[in-house]
Amino acid sequence: MTVPADTTPPAPAPDGADEGGAQAARERQSHVRHELRAPLAVIYPLLSLLVDGESGALSPQQREHLVVLERNVERLEALVTGVVDSGWSDCSAAPAKREQISPLDLAESVAALRRLDRSGGPAVIVKRAAPPTPRAWADADDVRQIVTALIRNATTYTPSSGLVSVSMAPADDSGTVTLEVADTGPGMSPEELARAFEFGFRGEAATRVKAPGLGIGLWVCRRLAERSDGLLALASEPGGGVRATLTLPAAAS
Repeated sequence: MTVPADTTPPAPAPDGADEGGAQAARERQSHVRHELRAPLAVIYPLLSLLVDGESGALSPQQREHLVVLERNVERLEALVTGVVDSGWSDCSAAPAKREQISPLDLAESVAALRRLDRSGGPAVIVKRAAPPTPRAWADADDVRQIVTALIRNATTYTPSSGLVSVSMAPADDSGTVTLEVADTGPGMSPEELARAFEFGFRGEAATRVKAPGLGIGLWVCRRLAERSDGLLALASEPGGGVRATLTLPAAAS
């Protein structure tokens, strides 16, 4: 596996944009592009060596874990390439590939990967109500990316003794379904909630726990939700955890 060279030219400035602001935007794009690609340039060749057995024979369980890693690294590379190819334009502008999906099933697959992580952290529980599982009309890759980010955020800020729960409400009179990711972490202040979806914003907790990232995850996720006519929102009280809700159009029954 190889990481494609980054040959994407900077995105052009919008019509009428201030040249100074456009230059700053191009510099920001270049920085983010580099930060996203740098880890992949290290992960890909090492993972290839492991998969090929160059570092020694693998047990069946080790090979199973590596296959999961390989699949998700490839998915990450595709996501990064998509962002780079778009020149960091508004990702909500591109058309979504909408289909009937189960957001709760996607959340379960993300939680299963989380359980393979032996570094500790809170338990992640996916709560299922009586069947049938609510289904949404949305882009599966976008929803998977959103759910992955929400669960990752929740586990990052919740102590190992805490809990992250994922649940889903069935379709209501408005024709929507809602997925909820709730944690028992420190919560967010009203000021942080007001800025949570801003590009590059990192709250006090991110600084305190030295969380990795550039403060762009929620910014991207909200726009991905909008591509499927959805809505991503946060609610919290300091000390009371964070509740993230993803509302999507319900699939026709």
